[in-house]
Amino acid sequence: MGRGVREGQLGILLLGIALAYAGLTLWSAPTWTVDDAYILFRYATNWARLGIPTWNPGEPPVEGYTGTLLLALLTAGTHIGIPPELSAKVVGIAAYFGAGLVLWRFLTELEVRAGVRAAAILLYYTLADLFPHALSGLETTLFLALLLTATWCTVRFQRRQHLRALLGAALALGALAMVRPEGVLLSALLIGALLWSSYTGAVPWRWTLALAVLVLLPLGAVTLWRWSVYGALLPNTYWAKLGSSFTAHAVRSLAEFAALSWAAAWVAALMLALPEWEESRAWLRRFRPLLPIGVALGVGMAVVLLSYSRSELTMNYAHRFWVPFYPLGLLGAALLAESGRRTIRPEARPERARAVSAVVLSLIGVQCIAQVALWRWEGRKFLRDYEQLLREEHTAAAELLRRLLPADAWIVVYPDAGLIPYRTGLRTLDFGRLTDAFLARHRWSGSARDTLILAYVFRHAPAAFVFKSRCRDRVCLTAEADAVCSDPRFAQYELVRVFDTRARTYAHSYFLHVYVHRRFLPQASFSPQ
Repeated sequence: MGRGVREGQLGILLLGIALAYAGLTLWSAPTWTVDDAYILFRYATNWARLGIPTWNPGEPPVEGYTGTLLLALLTAGTHIGIPPELSAKVVGIAAYFGAGLVLWRFLTELEVRAGVRAAAILLYYTLADLFPHALSGLETTLFLALLLTATWCTVRFQRRQHLRALLGAALALGALAMVRPEGVLLSALLIGALLWSSYTGAVPWRWTLALAVLVLLPLGAVTLWRWSVYGALLPNTYWAKLGSSFTAHAVRSLAEFAALSWAAAWVAALMLALPEWEESRAWLRRFRPLLPIGVALGVGMAVVLLSYSRSELTMNYAHRFWVPFYPLGLLGAALLAESGRRTIRPEARPERARAVSAVVLSLIGVQCIAQVALWRWEGRKFLRDYEQLLREEHTAAAELLRRLLPADAWIVVYPDAGLIPYRTGLRTLDFGRLTDAFLARHRWSGSARDTLILAYVFRHAPAAFVFKSRCRDRVCLTAEADAVCSDPRFAQYELVRVFDTRARTYAHSYFLHVYVHRRFLPQASFSPQ
């Protein structure tokens, strides 16, 4: 049996082991859904019921979600009787597993041999940060899968122009553009890379222009539909997350993610490629036509980093905003590693071959073990505590409000307005600002202009307020929350319950204070607990 055959069989075996580990990990993971996902579920439910994706039925619609594709999938599921909670889980898990298989196929097409492919797949399926996103209910793993698939389809289309490659690239790029706003930028840059390839003569113009038309027509139709519904090109979430200045938080977050996820793969790849760099570079030259695609992705990631540097990334759990780029980093490391591996000749220099192989395998092994431990001792605990927090505080608060308030009441939720509005079905002012156009464009500044925010809130005559607080005995969170509670109009509200959780590892100072207007309280007064 030849060495290549044995390596191929070993690669398939390791692929199976990686899939089995990922499957068992997800099967045994704590059940959880991130609070922001319930915003999407509420939109999907309203779209299926009313024919329009809106936050508060009867009010001007606001685009308080990120990306149309997942919302459309959840709405379709709701139409046929599948609850959005289940649909979101199915999409997230399927995208997670599918992306790993696409990575395997992509590396195979680039002539990366089975051993390196298997290492990349092991690193992908053992990454601790991916498991929360597969289960969260948001579009993170769907974005990851579509970004990788769109890149693969773009490479296939650049290499061989035929109808199937054209349709595959058009479908993948169009879907990528609809899953998140960043997807529009990345799709445009990938098409720009193909236009450059046409300019240099690598791809016929007629094929690239046909692809651009096939992507732009449906994307334009969706954009016009969004404009007709919401009256804006950018979603409200953009304004809600936009910060007033650049910060280094996004850069630090990216650096941390790179150190935890990519570092071992790239160090191993460099150890293989650098000793015989001239030979390695000679093998890599065959991929020179793909350089415009690589540059496009690099520019896209840089623009995303700059955009995030001006955003308030409050939901960057498990490096959510960087995880979608993880397979592309593995792809680059695998190509570099393969170029170096082809220069190793065990028969000529056996000692060097054994030493390099031992170090590289040790790096990959340590990385996989570290990720397994990170999931076991941190990731699982985070999911368990988060779900317990939602159950003991948010779900309990929603049940209380449903008992006390009429169906046409307004409530104010500050700031985590996901599960509570979804469970109650009540019209909600969202102080997370994702679903409220006025609040997204009016931030608390400590100036006289802040009275506009207070006037806006009390003009709705809310029946109840729900405040997140770091303190049990009073609301202590932000100056804005303090101002709401200190307003004379707030004197008509009575504290009816303080919800606490036994989850202490990641929620040691998280309380929910529920205030209800006196006209909705029963004769017997409540005693906050």
